[in-house]
Amino acid sequence: MRGYPLIFLGLAFVSPALADKKIDPDPAFLARARSAATAAVEPHYDLVSEKVPFWARFLICAGQLTAARDEGRALPVPKDDIEKLIADYRARAAGVIAYRQKADAKAPATDVDGEIAKIRSGAMQFLPADTTKLGAETMKKRHGERLAFCQLTRDWYDVQNGQRQAASPADQQKFVKQEAEQRARDKATSAPAPMPPAIKPSVVQPIARTAAPTQPPIPTAKVIVPPAGTPVGGDNPRDYRVGGDVANVDARREFSGRALWSAMAECSARMALIQARTGDSTKQQQDGYASRAAYIMTGNRGDARASSLAAAADPVAQERARLAPRVAALWDEYRQRTGTIPNAYWGRVCGGLETYAHNHANKIANDRVYAAKLKQEQDRQRVQNQQSHQPAGGSSGGGGYSGSTNSGAGDAARSRADHQNTMQRYERENRQIRNEIKAIDRKYGR
Repeated sequence: MRGYPLIFLGLAFVSPALADKKIDPDPAFLARARSAATAAVEPHYDLVSEKVPFWARFLICAGQLTAARDEGRALPVPKDDIEKLIADYRARAAGVIAYRQKADAKAPATDVDGEIAKIRSGAMQFLPADTTKLGAETMKKRHGERLAFCQLTRDWYDVQNGQRQAASPADQQKFVKQEAEQRARDKATSAPAPMPPAIKPSVVQPIARTAAPTQPPIPTAKVIVPPAGTPVGGDNPRDYRVGGDVANVDARREFSGRALWSAMAECSARMALIQARTGDSTKQQQDGYASRAAYIMTGNRGDARASSLAAAADPVAQERARLAPRVAALWDEYRQRTGTIPNAYWGRVCGGLETYAHNHANKIANDRVYAAKLKQEQDRQRVQNQQSHQPAGGSSGGGGYSGSTNSGAGDAARSRADHQNTMQRYERENRQIRNEIKAIDRKYGR
């Protein structure tokens, strides 16, 4: 199938019992509709069938060209020309759909602009990434092929309905030949590479390969999964627990009510078992889930400094070890129940829990910044209040003590110095907090 892949959204079409030339393509008219510009293009390009009705083809052209225009990096013709083509194919689709509804009372109503928007949205899911990956020149060629397909569709419709003169018999033969040659080139391009010549046994060298770990036999007795139990160090009322707001249904069912840091430690243990049982590397997930567990545990308990975060690695490791027998039982129970290993399922479950934990970790970080700012403001207000209640100093006349003025000035200077030192200290602490948050963000790629 040559060209850019199509996401065919919402175009559930039903052709009348008898083909209508204003709706359904007739292959007999295809050769007559060929031109020098469309000789080599396939009649249905990347559609599911050449029987796709004209109205659906015009919608596809309008939606795909809209996506190409919006992506904008690989236009084969000027943008103004693309705009005109989009408007033309939209109008043609609307006209054929209106005719269909008059000709067939059972034909479903079709929202032209809504279908175009769906096709455009489907294409934009992968078009920007493909343009970056394949390069603008390659994508420009792909879009040029789509322009040729859309032009062929338009010419096919016009010739079939007498709105355009058919190609001469000589041109028809030439264009059919060009299409056949193009199909042969496409087939040769997509053919598998020939097998290399056989190597004589005398030159074959043995290659040492590490066999994938074999799964132990499925237990015959019913596997009983032990409960999660109490986390290392006992239950702490400040630990955040997994609630009913977890978006992933399976993660919510498996971990609801658990201390979030303990649940993340279990996911880290699950990833370790996947690596041990399958040989697939899951180190990144193991380390990421363990680090997330440490940050959440220390953050919920009010001490998420870098030193405390490093110290939390030990209880998280202990929690992983404590939950290891439960994780192994979960593996066996899943195999016994489904006949398959749970690596893919665990990946989805722990991925859903990680999204939930990521959001909670962000809340911890934001709360820390807010608390630091609030404390800084409270300290600033306290220092200002102290300064406002300092005695003004000065003599009250007569033979009073004349040193009070100098004493008041000295107290004010000391207050200002204390205030400045306090502000500098909290500025340093806030800077340290921000740096720790940035380090955590870098660690998790945020």
